[in-house]
Amino acid sequence: MCAKKIQVISFQSLSANSGAGMARLGYFLSRELNKRGLLKNFIVHSKGKFETPFKSLPVSTFSRYYLFILNSIIKFLPIPNHKFRLLQEQLYDWFCYFRIQKDTGIIFTTNAYLKRTFRKAKKLGIFIVLMPGTPEENYIYDLVLEENQKLGITTVDAYTYKKRLHYFNQSITHVDEVIGSMPTVYTSYTHSNVFNGNVVKILGHMSPDFPPNNSKTNIAGDGEVFTVGFLAYTVILKGLHYLIDAWQEIMNDDNPPNIKLRIGGSVEQPIMNYINSHFAPLKNVELAGPISDVSNFMQGLDLFVVPSLVDGGPATALEAAHNSVPVIITDNCGSAELLSRGEGGCHVVPIKDAQAIKREILWAYNNRAAAADLGKTGKENLDNYDMDAYISQVADHLEQKIKNA
Repeated sequence: MCAKKIQVISFQSLSANSGAGMARLGYFLSRELNKRGLLKNFIVHSKGKFETPFKSLPVSTFSRYYLFILNSIIKFLPIPNHKFRLLQEQLYDWFCYFRIQKDTGIIFTTNAYLKRTFRKAKKLGIFIVLMPGTPEENYIYDLVLEENQKLGITTVDAYTYKKRLHYFNQSITHVDEVIGSMPTVYTSYTHSNVFNGNVVKILGHMSPDFPPNNSKTNIAGDGEVFTVGFLAYTVILKGLHYLIDAWQEIMNDDNPPNIKLRIGGSVEQPIMNYINSHFAPLKNVELAGPISDVSNFMQGLDLFVVPSLVDGGPATALEAAHNSVPVIITDNCGSAELLSRGEGGCHVVPIKDAQAIKREILWAYNNRAAAADLGKTGKENLDNYDMDAYISQVADHLEQKIKNA
């Protein structure tokens, strides 16, 4: 047994029933490390009634209270989400600083916004491992800046807020190693101008916690309406404008009968303004607004499109696959790696390529039985994926690191 242990840190929280967001990864990894006698503790933002079979604790005994106060304030004050997110991250970093002790050998975290915490860890000689859920922040910032200039709009979100980006850049210089769990994460950190540490590729995913369901069996016949779907809270990175561009060309050049596009979720106003000014009128397009029952939304589709410029692991793509709906997805989405395994359960297209999206939509429309088979393969890839093996692989890597420290 190693003298020094591994401390797992998550910005997300443990709720009354489970881990939220990346806290799920932290939970399962902590459980595995604890079995091996390697876990010091699992630090989360706040902790409800959910008990763990290993040592876990909130970043502060006050975190539940200040999070409640902050969330109450945001309901009455018009604080932009990106500023609110940075405030929470800075508070978390402040309290996390006091949880770091010299008997820790490795810090494993899914959150890069820990400038004060990382600085203390380095002074104590602690090795810092980051497994980010999204590609390198500067890479994302450059993508959005380029897209804003191309569309002639201005959008600011958590990934393009300069003050938050500066905090990231100050934090990441202290990180020793990044684990790239998705191809774009690995590539973007490998080519980063800010991060100079080691980048390790351990590809894997967190299995979504979807309830069991029956596969979609109703395939739209040749004379029936073929429904293409999109679902997201749409910011510029979601790439909806490329899907709309492809759709407009399909309507103008091919004009196939009995086909419609159903767009679910809210669309940020600058994006909606751009679409209305450049593509109106939108033919055979339904703006469905926020969707409360995602499974029901997916069951009404014959094809699902994820045109994101970058997306760590879009759950909507996995939800579509869970319902046996064939998926078109860009190569900058982490979910593409999982769904395309083996014989391939999705069609992967380059980012910013409306022509590729158009070709794939028309292929699915004209080859409905083959598209349905693609959806079934996607569901098989999702159902057969072994998350426990992935967690063990990450734990093996960390165990080897701490033994060699």
